[in-house]
Amino acid sequence: MFELRNKHSESKELEDVATPHPSLSLSYKLNLVMQSWVGRAPDYPHPVASSISSRVMVELGVLTAAMAAAAVVVGGFLASAVFAVTSFVFALAVYVLWPVAKPFLKLFVGLTFGILERIGDKIVDIFSDGGIFSKLYEVYIFGGVSSSIQMLKPILLVFCTMVILVRFTLSRRPKNFRKWDIWQGIEFSQSKPQARVDGSTGVTFNDVAGIEEAVEELQELVRYLKNPELFDKMGIKPPHGVLLEGPPGCGKTLVAKAIAGEAGVPFYQMAGSEFVEVLVGVGSARIRDLFKRAKVNRPSVIFIDEIDALATRRQGIFSDSSDQQYNAATQERETTLNQLLIELDGFDTGKGVIFLGATNRRDLLDPALLRPGRFDRKIRIRPPNAKGRMEILKVHARKVKLSEHVDLSTYAQNLPGWTGARLAQLLQEAALVAVRKSHKAILQPDVDEAVDRLTVGPKRVGIELGYQGQCRRATTEVGTAMTSHLLRRLENAKVECCDRISINPRGQTLSQVVFHRLDDESYMFERRPQLLHRLQVLLGGRAAEEVIFGRDTSKASVNYLADASWLARKIITVWNLENPLVIHGEPPPWRKKAKFVGPRLDFEGSLYDDYDLIEPPVNFDLDDEVAKRTEQLMSDMYGRTVALLRRHHAALLKTVKVLLNQKEIGGDEIEFILNNYPANTPTSLILEERDPGSLPLFKQNQEQGLELEYNLLTR
Repeated sequence: MFELRNKHSESKELEDVATPHPSLSLSYKLNLVMQSWVGRAPDYPHPVASSISSRVMVELGVLTAAMAAAAVVVGGFLASAVFAVTSFVFALAVYVLWPVAKPFLKLFVGLTFGILERIGDKIVDIFSDGGIFSKLYEVYIFGGVSSSIQMLKPILLVFCTMVILVRFTLSRRPKNFRKWDIWQGIEFSQSKPQARVDGSTGVTFNDVAGIEEAVEELQELVRYLKNPELFDKMGIKPPHGVLLEGPPGCGKTLVAKAIAGEAGVPFYQMAGSEFVEVLVGVGSARIRDLFKRAKVNRPSVIFIDEIDALATRRQGIFSDSSDQQYNAATQERETTLNQLLIELDGFDTGKGVIFLGATNRRDLLDPALLRPGRFDRKIRIRPPNAKGRMEILKVHARKVKLSEHVDLSTYAQNLPGWTGARLAQLLQEAALVAVRKSHKAILQPDVDEAVDRLTVGPKRVGIELGYQGQCRRATTEVGTAMTSHLLRRLENAKVECCDRISINPRGQTLSQVVFHRLDDESYMFERRPQLLHRLQVLLGGRAAEEVIFGRDTSKASVNYLADASWLARKIITVWNLENPLVIHGEPPPWRKKAKFVGPRLDFEGSLYDDYDLIEPPVNFDLDDEVAKRTEQLMSDMYGRTVALLRRHHAALLKTVKVLLNQKEIGGDEIEFILNNYPANTPTSLILEERDPGSLPLFKQNQEQGLELEYNLLTR
């Protein structure tokens, strides 16, 4: 009763709040309305959402029930099938197989137990009285066997000692040592090529630069290896053997790997020395095994590097028994060569197998190997030209962190005769120099240092020249370099300009001057004025010594004078450019042909190979006439060079003092000095300077440029 009364009172209060009295103020009414709307909770969940979720739940329930029913039905069928199969197997094993196998099993068990019983009886008879031991004892004591064994005791003692020593030696062998077994004897005659069956050599023609002629010739081989059926339909016989010839480091092995890498065919690589063994017949067996492997996986590529170690000229058998040239080693090598000749063009040519050979001594190879049908193509891989060297440097520059301000074209132009291997070594050496100097990238001075280390040698710390010796060396080098700059300025001469001068001892030299090389065409078609200007440059070192020290010259410029003398004699005799038709182009008589037995050993060739003298000339007065004319020509050029340097005495003296102070200067510093100290400038201005050996303005500009480069690298 009390609870009903309380509920009634609460409902009454709620009605009073919901319906306020009419006498209440309007603001109070608004306040009550706002409170009721703000405090009322929204309907949750939404009716529409509630109906959707209910329908989804019903659908999921129905789907689950359907899946469960399907699982029950399928599971029942599977269980029935498994039960039926196992029941059939059990019935078959119990009622069919066991009755058939039971008699055989009893027979086998009976035979086994019978054999074991007989063996046991025999063993008992042997170890019982009157058995084998008594028979052996009778043999031992009868017929002198015991006395013979007594005599063999020392021999057995020595034999056991040797066995112990051998065992001790084997116990001290390294971990990777393999005992001799019969399989090693079988594998001894097999070839051991570095095989890449999938052709993954890691090298393509994109990695080959500077030898475009060879690459273009070898593209046909790649096309054949990729699609041999096309050549077979046309009846074309592709090149079976290709000989790659060239000086060391030109990329012969790289080209061979690129062929297999481009075609994606098996690649078998071996060296010519790997076929030479002590036993006769092993080399030919390895040749047969190598070609057998290649024929199984054709189309394929076989590459033998340094083939001259295998295929040198055959000597034949000499009748004189005292001749020791034809020995067992020669017989083994010639047997191996004969097998190679048969494999290349014999009874079975191995169609689909391309044979590549690389050598730098083609003159040593046997003529039978070089004939068409064996080596159909002989590709000469030469050192790259300036364009090729630039491409090679770009290929190797991708592998190192090189600054954008390094001008590779200058090195490509100034390093004639450098092969791809040397150019790769140049950038690797420059990277080492940059790491040694804590640079974040390879800078131009790092590459210059690498060039000096590879061409001249590292800096020599143990030798120190005195001030007088440094002055002489600096004067000689500055005179040579400044003469070339003055001739280019005043006479528009086509001579090399100076790159840098250094008086730091390196290798076998105490100082060096590096020139920028001209293009190749300038050296192919040299004219008389250009040769005379170059002669003046060679005489500039001695002329600079005379300008600064007077007639008190030294032997610092002896090498330049020797080169100048040889150049003057070539101008007069070989090239016949001085007073033509007076002295005919005869070889110089002081050149004698070297007496060397065997083929030539120079790979690069020599500038004077075509001018060697075998017999003395017919005109015996020629040497005296040449000497007079050479002396006259050098005297004229020397006088002109001395007069040229005397007019620029101040610039010459300033450059020498700067070089003595800095130990190394560049060609742009020489140009800066020539601009600030023109001709006929008095030398007293230099002597009055506070520090004659410095270039403050040039140093400031150079530091600003280096600072800008470092800032670009550190961004």
